[in-house]
Amino acid sequence: MATQNAAQIGFIIGFAQSSQATARDTTGGTPTNSPSGNGAINIQYFQSSGRGGGTFRYTRTFLRFDTSDISGASSFTLKTACSVGTTATETVFAVKSDAFTGEDTTLASADFNNLDFSTLYSSNATGNTFANSNSGTNDIALSSTAANDINNNSVFTVALVTRLDYNDSDLEADGAVNHKINFNTIPFLDFTPAASGYGNQVNTVAPSNIAIINNVATANIEKINTI
Repeated sequence: MATQNAAQIGFIIGFAQSSQATARDTTGGTPTNSPSGNGAINIQYFQSSGRGGGTFRYTRTFLRFDTSDISGASSFTLKTACSVGTTATETVFAVKSDAFTGEDTTLASADFNNLDFSTLYSSNATGNTFANSNSGTNDIALSSTAANDINNNSVFTVALVTRLDYNDSDLEADGAVNHKINFNTIPFLDFTPAASGYGNQVNTVAPSNIAIINNVATANIEKINTI
């Protein structure tokens, strides 16, 4: 297995609105770049419908990875450190994002809506639960769509959102759905790298059964007799 740490991390608290629908589609929010520790709620849906008008708000986390050296890899899992303060009965979804546009290393307010709900990066169509714990990691197995984007692009950016955000829905009663990531540990990708070295048969022997040729490890051989 191999790992790749996120190059940029951050979350955006969307501007509060008077309805769930307008909160989800708001044009911006307050970004926090390069967060550390585990004190902040970084994936959330908040709902309060008072007589004087409601308050509805979403918070989304964004992670950007340098994938320029990854090709032909498989079995990708996104791992984030657990934190107490999470609504363990709810789920989180990973979706495609274009935040940190270009070579920018920081989130901007407008990145709040720089995501594509129609491109699901989670392999689990019902989302993944985050543990309400200060130990271990929350693991999101990534889809074949995500694997293809990682293997074929120099940058991979993902947004993490609540179930209510992904499904464009609200709570039956006022309250909040909270998910927390402990950013003392940088989120990372865990994956199986592509096989390296010589990959052809030698004298009818399959490459998977060959470790050394003329005392040279196959991982260090690109060609034999120009082949």
